[in-house]
Amino acid sequence: GYDDFVGKLVADAGSNAKLIDVAELPGLKPAASGGEFNEHVWYSLPTVRKLATTLATDLGAADPSGAATYTANAAAFTGKLDAPQAKVDAIKAKHGGKRVAITEPVPLYLLEAAGLQNATPEAFAEAVEQDTDPPAAVLDETLQLFTGADKVRALVANAQTENASTKQVEQAATAGGVAIVRMTETMPAGVNDYVEWMQRQVDELSAALDRP
Repeated sequence: GYDDFVGKLVADAGSNAKLIDVAELPGLKPAASGGEFNEHVWYSLPTVRKLATTLATDLGAADPSGAATYTANAAAFTGKLDAPQAKVDAIKAKHGGKRVAITEPVPLYLLEAAGLQNATPEAFAEAVEQDTDPPAAVLDETLQLFTGADKVRALVANAQTENASTKQVEQAATAGGVAIVRMTETMPAGVNDYVEWMQRQVDELSAALDRP
């Protein structure tokens, strides 16, 4: 599950229900030695696809009479993922290898799938995620990403988390003429569909990278 306490809740409940740990599904990049696992797995379209098929299989095993329905629903959902995945693939073909900056690790699975390189100091994104101030030297290094001939192509910011440091980074991006793409950790107001949410964000990323 997304949080460690979920496993404890299931254990304490004494339930025999099947537990799917999305972090253990095939295809996710493991954490580097000594590093932290990126828990924002819903930004990995292949992982969400795998979850849908795994869920359908497990539901079918628990409720054989509904197995065909579960399988059909999973197929319909995964089919809808083809469009945002195609857009990600197109970004990789056109912009693979280009450098971008982030304010938090939230969209990293998506950016990596698109072949983009995260140029942000790890200490900066980690500090923002932990709601602490990054060291001055780290903040300065991050601000330098938006200047000069080798500046990043886009800043991908978490629209739902903002502090003094992220505001400085966004101001630097604007001053440097770097496009800002705002992604969210959870679905924003007015959006109630996962695929629509991902499609909008992928489209915005593509448009930002296409800017001259």
